[in-house]
Amino acid sequence: MSVIAPNLRFSRFDRPWQAKTLGDLMTFKNGVNADKSMYGSGRKFINVLDVIASAPITHDRIIGSVTVSDKEFAKNEVQYGDILFQRSSETREEVGQSNVYLDKDETATFGGFVIRGRATTEFDPMFFHALLKTDKVRDDMTSRSGGSTRYNIGQDSLASVTVHIPTLPEQQKIAAFLGAVDAKLAALAARQAALVRFKAGLMQKLFSQQLRFTRDDGGAFPDWQEKELRAVSIINPKSPKLPERFRYIDLESVNAGTLGAVSEIDATEAPSRAQRVLQRGDILFQMVRPYQRNDLHFELIGVYVGSTGYAQIRAKQNRHYLFQVLHTDEFVNRVLERCTGTGYPAINSNDLGKVTVPFPHPDEQQKIANALSTMDTKIQAVADQVAKLQTFKKGLLQQMFV
Repeated sequence: MSVIAPNLRFSRFDRPWQAKTLGDLMTFKNGVNADKSMYGSGRKFINVLDVIASAPITHDRIIGSVTVSDKEFAKNEVQYGDILFQRSSETREEVGQSNVYLDKDETATFGGFVIRGRATTEFDPMFFHALLKTDKVRDDMTSRSGGSTRYNIGQDSLASVTVHIPTLPEQQKIAAFLGAVDAKLAALAARQAALVRFKAGLMQKLFSQQLRFTRDDGGAFPDWQEKELRAVSIINPKSPKLPERFRYIDLESVNAGTLGAVSEIDATEAPSRAQRVLQRGDILFQMVRPYQRNDLHFELIGVYVGSTGYAQIRAKQNRHYLFQVLHTDEFVNRVLERCTGTGYPAINSNDLGKVTVPFPHPDEQQKIANALSTMDTKIQAVADQVAKLQTFKKGLLQQMFV
């Protein structure tokens, strides 16, 4: 039997880790396949969405339910410490994703697209939860999946996946340390959510004019005006001829709400789609299903090569204020009133330009923009902390596990 040890260990632990297969450590079972009419009430029912969630599964976090007999429930019961695996996915990379059930008071059942792993030997559930997310284990697991249009992994394949485990005391030490990291991540996520809620409330009060700024001398600003969007911005401005080389922002980055894939390419390499040259501060507003609200405010100059699904909006005056207006519920609701279609409601550029926006005095615009931009900065700062801690945790997983 082969033995090995990780690069990073707690003191006083020096015994080598043992190589095992998942089949050595647990048994597997597929879940319930009930009639469609049985879903929606009854026992708590774990499905794939619960498995791929970032937090461990507990009874109160499970949304789904299914009506099954006591006998059927007993055969498919999920108890504290059980590991749940995603059996099927459209991509190989997602097959076999796992989560752990950590409710000691309540049990649940699980669905047919999920495989339950139940320990046959004692191990720490949170240690195992982390172990199954390491690159080495994930690569072994996905390499055993099969399929073409959908990828699947079965019980036998899961049973053959190799893992390396230490003694139970070392498992518990690692689990406790990673639990502290997870608690910090949860606290940061809660803080970020609180800031997002606070900003939403602040926006509601500002744009409903329940809360008004005053001039620097204490005097009141004049009443707000309602102006059409085309009166305060240029929609889809004419783009100059493409330079020989330019920065290219792909559509996937826009859809993801990031500026991640920004690269420099030759004009001849540009995809044959609508080409728009962005100026600093231009906004891309999604015109198909605009309620998804993934409009972006760009702090860079580049070329966006995209589709007619986005309007390029260039503010004539205060771009920061306009950006915040486009994120209000009131503006999106006004857009939706002009949308056509049902499954994919959409608005064209001409109708978008006719949507009215509240327009206060320029100095009040700036005060509103400053207040909301300050909130955005705070929210982003916490998001950056979350990302940094997640990267730190990922590094730990690679160093603390074999």
